[in-house]
Amino acid sequence: MTSIQYKKCRMRAAFTMMEIMVVVFIIGLLAAMVGPRIMKQLFKGQTTTTQSTISALKNAITEFKMDTGRFPTQREGLKAIIENPGNIKGWDGPYLEGQDEAPQDAWQYDFIFNRPATVYKSKYKTYEIISYGSEEGESTPKDKWLHGGA
Repeated sequence: MTSIQYKKCRMRAAFTMMEIMVVVFIIGLLAAMVGPRIMKQLFKGQTTTTQSTISALKNAITEFKMDTGRFPTQREGLKAIIENPGNIKGWDGPYLEGQDEAPQDAWQYDFIFNRPATVYKSKYKTYEIISYGSEEGESTPKDKWLHGGA
C-alpha cells in the first residue's frame, strides 16, 4: 500500500464534525422525548410501592390489634409491630416478616404514624399512616401525600 492509498483510507474512516453534530442532535431529541416518560413511570412505580407498603402496615396493625386488643399508641408508633415495646399482653409479633425496623417509603423517608388521626381525621378515626412522597415535609400539598388508616 502506498502512502497516498493509506491517506485516502484513513480520511474515509473519520467522521466529519457535521456528522457528529447531527448524531448528538438526534440523541438529544430522543432523550427530550423519552426522558419525561421514563421519569413519570419511575414516579408511578415509587407511588405504587409506597401504597403497597402502607397496605402491609395496615394489615400488620390489624394483626397487632387482634392479638393485643388495641392499636399501637402514638408513643409506640410503627415500631410496636416490629418489636414488643414492653410487656404487651398477647403480643405475638413481629407482624412484618423479615423486618427489624419500621419500613420506609419508596423515597427512603419514615412513615408518619398518628394515633388518633390528626390530618385525615374525617376519613380515619383510629389512626393514620402518611408518606409525604418525594418531598419530605408538611410543605408538600396534602393531595400529593399517600395515606392510609382505619
